[in-house]
Amino acid sequence: MKLFNGDCLEVMKELQSDSIDLIVTSPPYEDISGAGYQASNKDILFLKLYSEFIDQVFEQYARILKPNGQLFFNIKSKTAQKKLRTPHWLEFTNAFQQLDFKSYIIWKYAGSFDSSKARFHLDYEIIYHLAKGDDIYLNSDCGIDDPLTSVWYVPHNIPKAERIHPTQMPLALADRILKIASKPNDVVLDNFMGSGTTGVACIKNNVDFIGIELNNDNYKLAKERIEAI
Repeated sequence: MKLFNGDCLEVMKELQSDSIDLIVTSPPYEDISGAGYQASNKDILFLKLYSEFIDQVFEQYARILKPNGQLFFNIKSKTAQKKLRTPHWLEFTNAFQQLDFKSYIIWKYAGSFDSSKARFHLDYEIIYHLAKGDDIYLNSDCGIDDPLTSVWYVPHNIPKAERIHPTQMPLALADRILKIASKPNDVVLDNFMGSGTTGVACIKNNVDFIGIELNNDNYKLAKERIEAI
């Protein structure tokens, strides 16, 4: 297990090509450090800067994934000036095309909640499933009911005593991905480590973990949480 406190683009450049079996991550979709945008110009700058950043991230994914390695990239729709903006722009970035797009996984929350009554509730997130080849490992006999369905019902609620990050991924979600797509001793990367949920799930599933987190406070919390396991 290796944990890094730093810029994921710089750290990933130091990882060997064709060295990662599986990437499980969720990017910071609210802001990117140093972008310099404010609420008034978010529509103009956010997508341009953010898409350029994600494009560079995906270039590294394509390089460091092993042949037939897999990527599960969780990203949600956002609202800007009360209008819904989906993350499908991701599909038009240059580096996205370097991987094989397998499917959308719809992560449906247990309940329907939203602040708006002007549209249907935004009670799901998208997980992009991509791979570096077609001969991928998906375990259909992993003890999960209907493991290859593309709609996953996973509660989003996390007990207050266990919540250490405002956008913390439920452990059950990372655990489900690993049960289906990982083998013992695989090397799993989360380059947006956040609260360290992927790392905790890796320990539970007996796979090696590389975690990268830019925010120093989040890194310390994730490191403590993972080491406690």
